[in-house]
Amino acid sequence: MQKANFKVGYFPSRSAVPNAEVRREVVDVDDKQFCATLLPKVSRTFAVSITVLPEVLREAIRVAYLLCRIVDTIEDDAQIYAAARERLFDVFDTLMADDNADPRVFEQMVAELDLGAGTDDQTLCLGAGAVFRCYRALSLAQRSALRPHVLEMSRGMREYTRHADRVGRLRLRDMDELERYCYFVAGTVGKLLTALFEDHVPGLSKQELTAIRARAISFGLALQMVNIVKDVAADHQRGDCFLPEEIALCAGVQLDRILEPECRSGGLEVVQAVCRRAREHLRRAEEYTLLWPIEQGRDVRLFCTVPLTLALATLHEVERGADTLVPGRTPKISRQAVMQIFSDADFAIRRNDTLRWMLAYYASGAYLNTPPSQPRASDAHAPTSSIIRIVRSS
Repeated sequence: MQKANFKVGYFPSRSAVPNAEVRREVVDVDDKQFCATLLPKVSRTFAVSITVLPEVLREAIRVAYLLCRIVDTIEDDAQIYAAARERLFDVFDTLMADDNADPRVFEQMVAELDLGAGTDDQTLCLGAGAVFRCYRALSLAQRSALRPHVLEMSRGMREYTRHADRVGRLRLRDMDELERYCYFVAGTVGKLLTALFEDHVPGLSKQELTAIRARAISFGLALQMVNIVKDVAADHQRGDCFLPEEIALCAGVQLDRILEPECRSGGLEVVQAVCRRAREHLRRAEEYTLLWPIEQGRDVRLFCTVPLTLALATLHEVERGADTLVPGRTPKISRQAVMQIFSDADFAIRRNDTLRWMLAYYASGAYLNTPPSQPRASDAHAPTSSIIRIVRSS
């Protein structure tokens, strides 16, 4: 199969916005509170990550994530029939393309179809009007940055759900097909974030912009691929599997049986193949993070460093294999390690060499063998892990 073309260098111009209105709505306090309340319910880690950003950027990225989550809910709900799913995509796309469209039509459909039944995603979709009104209250530059990429995600997810609805399940043929799927699910998010970051970080040269944009897709793909290898068991129990069929065939494994003990060796071989591809994108995601300027781009560097480090540490757990492909278990890092990553990242982003060291430290699992020290009373807010002690003593 020819490698999918992700249009790495293409970022829509700010004028390329269908039916966009120059006006912006005044944000309602209740709508804003709804978005702030729902975000940690649908993604606790992301909700914590955006707290490092200034408010104007934090609001835009919160709304962007919730819009993407709504699309994801349309894709994921296996209980709704194909025609209804198509109609949901149609209405969502209209709301994104036309700032005068009424969100109540979408909310009514969600209620009638019981979309996302019994989940926080259902609550989000039932209140989608609040998300769209907050979106329309963003600046024209931010709306123009978000719109084409959310619409591209929606088009891609629609394509894959059409196929899944026809054959009864989603299956990906090979590694290139996996990458293409991940592009629509998460590569578009890398482009979306970059468009917002560019508006936030002034003075980037043409050369810097070109280098950043060339790696934006990999930033999204890397995180999504790690999620896929981490969640194989959980996805499988819902009837989903995102591992490539061709690689499973070469390993002598049927994806429907990948969690069975007798298939474990071949299953791990398939997972490791995806991990290797994920590492290629993680390397480019590291380059992406380092390209943002240390001073003007500090907020962006910190925001990118946290999920990148979490992904690297999680991939190490997946590759260790203790919880990989085990029903009822998920490879993950401890809550203490997550908090330490936040602390270490705030220190490490100040220098590229320190940041590279930190990423390697967590990627290798070295943090597991070096318990954190206690901070001095005079330095209560300082990072405490061995990475900081090592850097400061060198």
